[in-house]
Amino acid sequence: MARYFKKRRIVGPSKNEEKLRRAADAEARERSVTRLSDQFPTVARLTVQLDLLSPQNHPLAEHQTRVFKPEDRADFSVPCPGRCGQGTFNLAAKVQSVVEARQPVSEGTGICQEPLFAGSADVCGVKLVCRIEAAYKEEAPAKEVPAAAPAPKPQAP
Repeated sequence: MARYFKKRRIVGPSKNEEKLRRAADAEARERSVTRLSDQFPTVARLTVQLDLLSPQNHPLAEHQTRVFKPEDRADFSVPCPGRCGQGTFNLAAKVQSVVEARQPVSEGTGICQEPLFAGSADVCGVKLVCRIEAAYKEEAPAKEVPAAAPAPKPQAP
């Protein structure tokens, strides 16, 4: 007859301690996330339209439109739905260049360069077509400083 062996937990933090640590890590990540107004104070609204296409130019997902307001998280990463399983498109550099140039509209494309599997020479090849529309805050007109009145001339005694 087989003997019963009690499963013993490896010595370490308890389940509750692990749960508290994960919650604290998630809270710290949430606090470290930058808002759109922190990163780009001149932007009133940012609209990013995304189309993901297969290497054969067939749509992989529905057309996405992301609208960012000043109080929203500034997360410009898009996961790749292709066969690589781990690729991402990071649009932060493109958005930054659009905002710095104060362009109202910009379009761009990108191709996922992740290998299909470890050691493979073939890349995923999913194509991202994006359109970025930025609405900027009105700048307050610069207040003119009145010219200083000329100093009075000293009078001779």
